[in-house]
Amino acid sequence: MMYVYILVYIIINLINYVKSQEIPTEFIENEVLEYSFNLGKNWDRNTTLGLNRYSYTDKFNNINFSIINSRIGIHTINGSIAIFGYGNFQYNNFYCFIYPRIVNDVTAFARYSGIQREIDRTGFISGETDLSGIGYENEWLMVQWGRGREEWSSGEGISLALSNNSSAYDYGALKLSFNSVRVKYLHGFLESLENGVNRYITARGIEYTNKESLIFGFSEVVIYSGENRPFDIGYMNPISTHLEIELNDRLNKIGYNHANAVWQASLDWMANNKVRVSGNILFDEFVIDDIQKNAGKEHGLAYSARVSYSPVHSENVSISAYVQHIKVGTSTFRHGNGTNNFVIREKPLGWHHGSDGLESMIGIKVNYKDSMLADINMGQRETGDESILSNPYIPYIDYLSGPFPSGNVEKNIFLFSTFKWHWKPWVRFESRTDWSKDDGLEISAGVFLFLPKMFVIK
Repeated sequence: MMYVYILVYIIINLINYVKSQEIPTEFIENEVLEYSFNLGKNWDRNTTLGLNRYSYTDKFNNINFSIINSRIGIHTINGSIAIFGYGNFQYNNFYCFIYPRIVNDVTAFARYSGIQREIDRTGFISGETDLSGIGYENEWLMVQWGRGREEWSSGEGISLALSNNSSAYDYGALKLSFNSVRVKYLHGFLESLENGVNRYITARGIEYTNKESLIFGFSEVVIYSGENRPFDIGYMNPISTHLEIELNDRLNKIGYNHANAVWQASLDWMANNKVRVSGNILFDEFVIDDIQKNAGKEHGLAYSARVSYSPVHSENVSISAYVQHIKVGTSTFRHGNGTNNFVIREKPLGWHHGSDGLESMIGIKVNYKDSMLADINMGQRETGDESILSNPYIPYIDYLSGPFPSGNVEKNIFLFSTFKWHWKPWVRFESRTDWSKDDGLEISAGVFLFLPKMFVIK
């Protein structure tokens, strides 16, 4: 059974360079595109409402064609091995895609959430589909159903509620683009817990973009749950809001303890051809009434900001320095009902250090000919006792003002670096150095190798 993913992959033989679907984080295309935003390039593809997606070249426009493209490869990290396949089939604006992995170590690879089996097959102990789905996309409409994750945030590495670092989940998405205005809606299933509680996610957002230097977005993300609870029809309306639905008893669970919403405003601004400013501010709980204020309650807040400066930008070499700060409140992303917390498979949906903490960081990124990529950063992180990272399904204690971070605060100074050399488009050597005051030094190295195959059928 462990080889089913690879077998399916070989049979289907799908694609990778297309207009639609998300780019896997491990692929060089994603890294190069993300880096280009700091240089003021490709801002027509930059968004606060999702991940980076593939884009077609103009030579395929306005003709009937099919594209079949596939990858099969191996990713190693310090002896841990992942065998993966990625593929997509596209006919005009219709597409389907799949990205499965089988591994011999469930803890070695980013975002992997497959369950370890009691037996192994030639050393491999787990397998899962990281990305898959079907969809349709043109210049103004995108409809997709499948498995993956979302990142609704401005800037790189400063996401709050939804992040590309989370485990994958199943959901459907609808996106409309009207020149400078984009709107997006999603609804999906997160997981079932052992006590029979089903957990779901839904979100809706709108953004303005001039496609050159400025993006402003506003979004609402909701987690709802309940024992044996089905999809809630009240949240199926993309033109709605959590407060109106809940306060008017239009959910299939009556009351105020069955859903948790956060609201976020995001700004991404290319101030000039060298400086990029990104920021997000998020509200989980509003304290407006005098009764709440007099009781000592406080807002449930989170915010993040990043400024990058790119003084060197040539055909061969680009260098960007950056500074960023993230703060997530003590009770932010928690709820009075712990199954409505912003987690999946006991890991955060957003900021990978959870909540009840803050982090400051400075760093530098170097890109040489889109083939050698380096990132070196250092900073300090403080984490309190109530972080959802350590207690993912426990409800908040209260929203009373108090010390931040809470309880016994863990303070950690860290130094982190990555180096990736794409020797060939299909061969990458990589290394990672991670040092922290608490955990000491950890060094890892590996290879990312795949065999590509592509067909264009007119």
